[in-house]
Amino acid sequence: MPTSQPFQAIKESISADQVLSPYVYVFYASFIVAFVFTPVMRSVAIYYNIVDKPDLVRKLHAQPVAYLGGVAVFLGWLAGMAITQFVGVHHLLPGVADRLNVPLSIIVAAFTVVLLGLWDDLKHISPRLKIAGQVLAAALLLSQGIGTNVTSVFVQNVAMRVEIYAGLHVPLIATAIISYSTSSILTLCLVIFCCNASNLMDGLDGLCGGVTAIIAAGFVFLAVIIAQQYGSFDNLHSLADFVNREGVRLVVALALLGAILGFVPYNFNPASIFMGDTGSMFLGFFCALMILLLGELNAKWLLAGMVMFALPVLDTGLAFARRYVAGRSFFSADRHHFHHQLVARGLSVKQAVLVSYALTLFFVLCGVGMVYVRTRYALAFYMVLFGSVIVAAYKMGLVHERDVVSQTTSLAAGGSTAALDERNVEGVLEIRKDKPVLEL
Repeated sequence: MPTSQPFQAIKESISADQVLSPYVYVFYASFIVAFVFTPVMRSVAIYYNIVDKPDLVRKLHAQPVAYLGGVAVFLGWLAGMAITQFVGVHHLLPGVADRLNVPLSIIVAAFTVVLLGLWDDLKHISPRLKIAGQVLAAALLLSQGIGTNVTSVFVQNVAMRVEIYAGLHVPLIATAIISYSTSSILTLCLVIFCCNASNLMDGLDGLCGGVTAIIAAGFVFLAVIIAQQYGSFDNLHSLADFVNREGVRLVVALALLGAILGFVPYNFNPASIFMGDTGSMFLGFFCALMILLLGELNAKWLLAGMVMFALPVLDTGLAFARRYVAGRSFFSADRHHFHHQLVARGLSVKQAVLVSYALTLFFVLCGVGMVYVRTRYALAFYMVLFGSVIVAAYKMGLVHERDVVSQTTSLAAGGSTAALDERNVEGVLEIRKDKPVLEL
């Protein structure tokens, strides 16, 4: 039996079709289950009165809309992951298992986030409790080594340059401790940030689901590229690890994509069901997980994943900047998010959502392009792109709030969201500074 498998031979012998074909059933299962269970969960939510009621201030839909769409998304994703135990892997070579070994921490962390979101949809828990649950989910990932080495390449490069230019030897144990510590902190921050960024993004019909679907498609594309071309193997044991790791990354992204696409048709304007915090935090968690799984390779892939997630990042960053400038709590709610700003400038809800889709697609294409250049150039592109977007947002007035006059009485008197969607709605936005609403 051979003891090594040269990377060049593997690279030339595998195609995108060979990578995807064993796992496409994951997508089928997740899509079908989410598509079938979304109306089921809608009926359950209506029966038990688990609905989002309009308040004519921030929630402008005319009739109560069912929650629990996030549960259907989760069930779809879970079905896709279950199918992985009945399909083969993309490399059937000596020493490679014929089934994927999905880390249990991913499944348990997913359950944790979903239960946390469901609790919030039913009981409206505090932001601090949400963050505590998200920290627990991140800790579960770290417990099985997921996200524990995302900064290792950067730390090693810094240590090498310190030794070359300063003549100071950095012990390996010190490098390992620094890498583990910084990686763990980054993992915690990324999970918390992404969960809440997706939550904040869930402000218009079909917005969060559609944006995340486009991002998930980008993750699938990157996972396929990695499985085709990335890595080098010194022995069959490392080859087995490589095949399992790349397979897990791909099936997680495929299950996420299928589950979202099974839900979005019901959620697109006019929505018949909302995903709630159950769904939005779940989607954010798995975007964070995919970014971490990409970051295990090197900084370039980490940056590519973050660029793909750029729209939620920018929306959340601008929200925090606005609240800081206005002297309000970071956790207070407002109607000045990017998608609200689009509607306030005359776009309908559908048009605002489609513009957000287009921007997300642009960022995804930028992320894909970054993996084809050297890391130093990718970092330069990342800095220029985000710097330009931040300056543009400032010039467009997205960092400052503008007080507007409330006209909610006209809605109460019989106005409809259909009419609201098709006109400039800046006049119906209302910020109640005397009664801040906690939002995460």
